[in-house]
Amino acid sequence: MKNLITTEADLTALATRLLNAEAVAVDTEFFWERTYYPILGLVQLATTDGCWLVDTVAVRDLRALGPVLAAPNVTKLLHDAHQDLTILARATGTAPRTVFDTRAAAGFAGFSSTSSLQALLRDALGIELAKAETRSDWLRRPLSESQLRYAAEDVIHLIPLRTALLARCAGDMPRAWMNEEMAHLDDAALYSDRDPRLMYQRVKGGARLDARSLAVLREMAAWREEEARQRDRPREYILSDTLLVAIAEAQPNGRAALAALPGFPRRMPNRVMDALLAAVACGLALPEEACPQPTGFRLDEKRALKAPSDHLLTRIRTACDAHGIDPALVASRADVESYLRAQQKGRGAEHLLGQGWRAQLLA
Repeated sequence: MKNLITTEADLTALATRLLNAEAVAVDTEFFWERTYYPILGLVQLATTDGCWLVDTVAVRDLRALGPVLAAPNVTKLLHDAHQDLTILARATGTAPRTVFDTRAAAGFAGFSSTSSLQALLRDALGIELAKAETRSDWLRRPLSESQLRYAAEDVIHLIPLRTALLARCAGDMPRAWMNEEMAHLDDAALYSDRDPRLMYQRVKGGARLDARSLAVLREMAAWREEEARQRDRPREYILSDTLLVAIAEAQPNGRAALAALPGFPRRMPNRVMDALLAAVACGLALPEEACPQPTGFRLDEKRALKAPSDHLLTRIRTACDAHGIDPALVASRADVESYLRAQQKGRGAEHLLGQGWRAQLLA
């Protein structure tokens, strides 16, 4: 049974009811193409007693769901939780607590930790989900019966799925490790906007730049991030990664030099050009020790790390096989390489692989 919630009064009543549940399955449907922040179209909620679909086109104020998200006694069940919870944290003004992510749990229960919900339900419960509405327009009204059925099925199976995953994760040590991994999802910082001054690390092509060019890129990427948020437009709508890297390398000192760069838009407003030039000047003015250091590996470093990386990856696979854990949940090759590099600098204990259950697994 699925119930459509279209008024704030009904949402408030539902939230009160959900506060008494042991677990609430949660999912969202949204539109995200021309804005910085996703636009919610639907929030799906389910317990052992029923399923509710909150029409977020009709109900704009979702703050009533905040206490449910924050309730420590109500487990929130999601598959690949981070994105949905980030959207809901912004919509409700509340950071979530007590989260159970079935994607991560699958990795401790003998399944792949990168499986889609459709694949995991098939493997764990023998349930086949129809995915006909994957590319649906969730902002158009009225919603079709097919859309409503699709949305409901994304949550109604999460409660029995958690039961099945916990049953398969029966060992004391893997269960403790799984609980530790889930506890990280209570960190409110996971669901807040990222620090604009760290966004240069996500610019494609930035890894090849030297420290001075990275300092320039950091200033421009921070400006782009704040501009995108203020205008609620995608980053690439403001300025592409390719152009950011080109400017960081060229380091132009005036509008003419900036406009002469290949691919620079012909009708770029003077305001934007001046902001970019100010960011370039700021990056160039930094003292050498304040410039961010390149994080990429030189070819000789990659070669030197290959043998120890292979060895550590083999250790990880062996340890995971002994405990029935998906190695992909522990670390990727890039994670292993960065860990070995951190060890060389005496900072291995600060790395993900040097802490918590991952360090215990390797030990």
